[in-house]
Amino acid sequence: MSDNHITEQAEAALKPETPGTEKEKQEQTIELLKERLKEYKAKSAESQEAIREGKGRLRLETPITANDQEVTELVYDFTDITGMEYVAAMDSDPNALQIFKITYRQGLALFAAAAAKHTENVDSRDIIERIGMTDAVEGVQLATLFFSASTRAGRLRISKK
Repeated sequence: MSDNHITEQAEAALKPETPGTEKEKQEQTIELLKERLKEYKAKSAESQEAIREGKGRLRLETPITANDQEVTELVYDFTDITGMEYVAAMDSDPNALQIFKITYRQGLALFAAAAAKHTENVDSRDIIERIGMTDAVEGVQLATLFFSASTRAGRLRISKK
């Protein structure tokens, strides 16, 4: 829920046509804001958990079409990507130079691979070619965060002997 939506609802509660005294209107507005804030915090906590685990759902702001069906949500799981799928995503950008940071093209390819494995009737090409800009930004960010976290965690599994 956007901040604008919360503000609009609070302003609507303060309009003169709302029955009750000024104090009652303010109390209603405060309760409404508290309820919306609680919903926002719960959704934020759920999002953070999905980011930490590397798997979840991305509700698309702009639906895509795949196999003549409208897709409004992509289910992704980075932990289910194989080594070859990872390498293919990393090789998707021939201009990538850094080994400790992924490019946007690599991030999108990595997200598309993770989502295509868990979203019915969608392949990675559908995602790469049809995903909207704002949804692509989210997918790339998810892939980048997972890549960085995996790199750090992987280093802890390496030993001298």
